[in-house]
Order: sequence, then C-alpha cells, then structure tokens
Amino acid sequence: MSCAPPVVPSYNASAAYAVITEVSIGGDAKATGATLRQTLPDVAYRLTEHAYKLAECKAPRDFSEELPRYEDG
Repeated sequence: MSCAPPVVPSYNASAAYAVITEVSIGGDAKATGATLRQTLPDVAYRLTEHAYKLAECKAPRDFSEELPRYEDG
C-alpha cells in the first residue's frame, strides 16, 4: 500500500514509498482450504493496517473492517 511518510517533502512524495507485508506458512499447517487461504490475507491485512498507522502516512487511507471471504469450492 502506497505510503509517503510525514518526513518526506511534498515535492518528493511521488517517489515509490510503500508499506509492504508478506506472510507465509512454513511447514505443516493445521488449517487447509478456504480457512488457510483466508487466514493468511487476514493476518497480512491487519499487519499492514497497523504498520500504516504507525508510519503516519500522508493522505491516509481507510481500511475495511473485513476482507472479502473465501469459500471452499
């Protein structure tokens, strides 16, 4: 998610600044299917939301309460 920190001058805010979150499961996981596919993005989303707020990004964005849900299929 793009994020220009408050210490970046406005004339330089077009540079590529971002909050990036990556999560993965190493080894065996208890969850499978839609449960696992939902859990990973949910964790990444909340981590990104938290980091984004801590970074005090210029022109902050709102985060949805919940991501769209996966279905088994």
